[in-house]
Formats: sequence, structure tokens, C-alpha cells
Amino acid sequence: MKRKSKKKLNCKWRRIPKNAPDANVAYDIIGQIKKEKGIITPELLVIEAEKRKSPLHNCFEWDDTKAAKKYRIVQAREILTLIVVEIEPDEDENPRTVRAFIAPGGIEKNVDSSYVTIGQIADDKDMETAYLRQLKRELDSVKNRIKGYKIFEAVVKAIDAIVVP
Repeated sequence: MKRKSKKKLNCKWRRIPKNAPDANVAYDIIGQIKKEKGIITPELLVIEAEKRKSPLHNCFEWDDTKAAKKYRIVQAREILTLIVVEIEPDEDENPRTVRAFIAPGGIEKNVDSSYVTIGQIADDKDMETAYLRQLKRELDSVKNRIKGYKIFEAVVKAIDAIVVP
């Protein structure tokens, strides 16, 4: 989708990062990186944010010991989210895979960040319903990103047709 005018955009955070400046300020900084370097990368954003006067500086952890520990936690989350299990197919189905571990904190309120198995979710009707609702919210988020493109019209309609109790 091409923008036809050079209007000033009004930017907002979908979820506000820790110590973040106004979203319009962040957008302008990133735009300046693009203008100067010709590209935008996370690495270039970090280089910009290293400057103590950068409005993005306080969004980052600069203590290397703390940052290393946090990064290992990110890597551990990645491991937990990348393991999948194969579901035994019925006679007329193809095999399919689903994530093996789910963080209920993402689907239930007042739950810590521990993970449960997909089997535990399948065995608990309330948790399964909450998980299906979370998946539907994620699909709706994708739908909102693609709905302006004609090529995805059928996908948007299919997502709209999904009803989760």
C-alpha cells in the first residue's frame, strides 16, 4: 500500500516500551537513521540509542551484566517457543504440529510467566478457551496488518469467519 501524500503521521505505541519517548519522536529518530544510512536495522538503532542524549537511550539496558542475563532469558523463551509436538492425525487428516509449551500468562490474568504443556491446556477447558481466544486476537492483529491488500481478501474473510466461544 503506497502513501499518496506527505502528511505528517501521528504515531502511537501499540505497547509502550520501558522509558520510551513519544512514538512520534521515536519515528522521527528512526526516519533520520533511514535518511542518513539508507537502511534501518536494530543495530543502527542501538548505535543511535547509545548516545546519552538520545530520547531512546533509556529504553535500553546499558549495564552489560544485566543485559547479558536478560538476553539469556530471551534465548530461553525462544527455545520454549520453538519446540513443537506432532499431533496424531485421524484417518482423514494430515499430521500437524503445535507448540509444545505455552505461557499461560499470555492467556490468563494473574498467572506468572511459567510455561505449561499443550497437553495441560487441552485438558483444562477454561485454559483451552482462553488460549483459543488469544490465538484469535493474534489472527485479528495479522488481519489488521493485511486487510488493506487485495491479495489477502480471502484470508481476511476467513479470519473474520472464525468464532471462538
